[in-house]
Amino acid sequence: MSILYIVRCYIAFIKNHLLCIKKLQKALIYICLVLLSTQCAQITPLTGGKKDTTPPKAIRLTPANTSINFNSKIIEIEFDEYIALKDIAGQFIITPQTKVNPEIETSGKKLKIIFSDSLLPNTTYKLAFGNAITDINELNVLQNFEYIFSTGTSIDSLKLSGQVNYAFDKNAAAQILVGLYDINSKDSVIFKDKPLYISKTNDAGLFKFNYLPNSSYKIIAIKDDNKNLLYDGSEEQIAFLNEFVNSNDTTTINLALSKEIPSKSFVKKSFASEYGKVYVIYNKPQFDIINVTADGLSNYNINNLKDTLTLYYNQRYDTLVTWIKYESKKTDTLNIKIISKKTFDKQKSTIKYSLETNIKTTLAYYQVPTFETNVSFKSSNLIDEKITLIENIDSISKKPAIKIVRNNGWTNKFAVQYNFKPEASYTLTIEKGAISDQEHRLNDSISYQFKTTLVDDYATLKLKLFFPRKENYLVMLLNSKFQIVDERSENFSLSTASDKILEYKNLPAGNYFIKVVEDANKNRVFDVGNYFLRQQPEKVFINTTPIKLLAGWEIENEWIIQ
Repeated sequence: MSILYIVRCYIAFIKNHLLCIKKLQKALIYICLVLLSTQCAQITPLTGGKKDTTPPKAIRLTPANTSINFNSKIIEIEFDEYIALKDIAGQFIITPQTKVNPEIETSGKKLKIIFSDSLLPNTTYKLAFGNAITDINELNVLQNFEYIFSTGTSIDSLKLSGQVNYAFDKNAAAQILVGLYDINSKDSVIFKDKPLYISKTNDAGLFKFNYLPNSSYKIIAIKDDNKNLLYDGSEEQIAFLNEFVNSNDTTTINLALSKEIPSKSFVKKSFASEYGKVYVIYNKPQFDIINVTADGLSNYNINNLKDTLTLYYNQRYDTLVTWIKYESKKTDTLNIKIISKKTFDKQKSTIKYSLETNIKTTLAYYQVPTFETNVSFKSSNLIDEKITLIENIDSISKKPAIKIVRNNGWTNKFAVQYNFKPEASYTLTIEKGAISDQEHRLNDSISYQFKTTLVDDYATLKLKLFFPRKENYLVMLLNSKFQIVDERSENFSLSTASDKILEYKNLPAGNYFIKVVEDANKNRVFDVGNYFLRQQPEKVFINTTPIKLLAGWEIENEWIIQ
């Protein structure tokens, strides 16, 4: 064996060995990459564990809760976690009220209450924190936390409870301030002093007073919008009882909340919304307007709430001098700024009559199309021939004769009278210039396409009502959205029975409710309460069980009102 051969074998061995090492290195690198990618895929962010949903818990109170013979100036409450205060001014209530509210501060897990005002002797105090205390991280609320103590030898334990509802719709009144006042206080106390004891209604309108001494009180509820614990007059709503309440009484107190009508009447504002129309808005309903006059005034009307006058005028510029005469007070003289002649001339081409109508894609078969213009017009300036109707039944079209109905003189309403057929198609066209005035104001041409409904699309309701006494009533039929569909005034004499049958025709299928207002003064409106006159809001009765009407059916129903 030659040396050359040995050398060649050795070189070959070395090459193969190096090749194996390279392959081994590649394999090791591949394994490391796989392991590294696997570990990376398993990396997840730290969650910190399960989310904390537990509110803070009081673990140490100094002095202890429900302490008697209390004489401390400072209360310290320690919680099991760090705390914060939220809306303490709006949430915290101390009863009986002190002249100066205690100072409340937090430090870490501690809450400190510091009194600067003297406390009454032999009195039970309640410190109610509402929803003001939360933990500092998750803001979990410690709901309705209370601290009780007595400066005497015992804790008072009597209670009062009740409910506040809005007078007109009887819905629950939430977040209403309910106060107890000294029975010897004057009626004006609600304007000047905070209540002795305070509670707030929950979402169901319920309130409760506890830890009360044996005593009688005036009880008054206020929708305290500015949170000053006082009544700010007719800007806020109020409820009250005409009699005192006693903390020994276990009956439920019911309070009807309403917004008082201001004692003084005045014009809040008057303005021109467009050429030819002016609004006069009052601070309260007006029932004694005798007459309205103004140079260029064509006509006027008042809205259903009796608090807004709409005046229509023509050929007047700059200022509309208006006189409003009343039965019970001096005549109002208003100088209402209106469009100038120069501005009118610039805008003349854009000043037009616009129309509002009851026509949609469908029209009830028993209705007629009605129209209301934005400003009034002279009835003689409505040209009947420029209003036409096309009727289409079973692909047969015809142009029937129609009658245009409107009031004489100045008006802003008219109707198209015709015997409309059920399940028919119509096109109603009002041509340009059908309405005009002496200043060349015109309407634009417009066409309305609609179909009439079927007779069987509607239901009939025969309703028998048993009234609680022979009085005057407003009876309102409400739809499922509690909108008034029909309103009637029903009166009784001593010789008549206290029940009546009312019939409602052509009602769309759906659920209906009945609201009844005891209208003792026969003014056909709901009258709110008056605190100083000790006048409660008029009684309202609502049937809470819906009356279900089916299309094409006649339904009979009855309701004992109580």
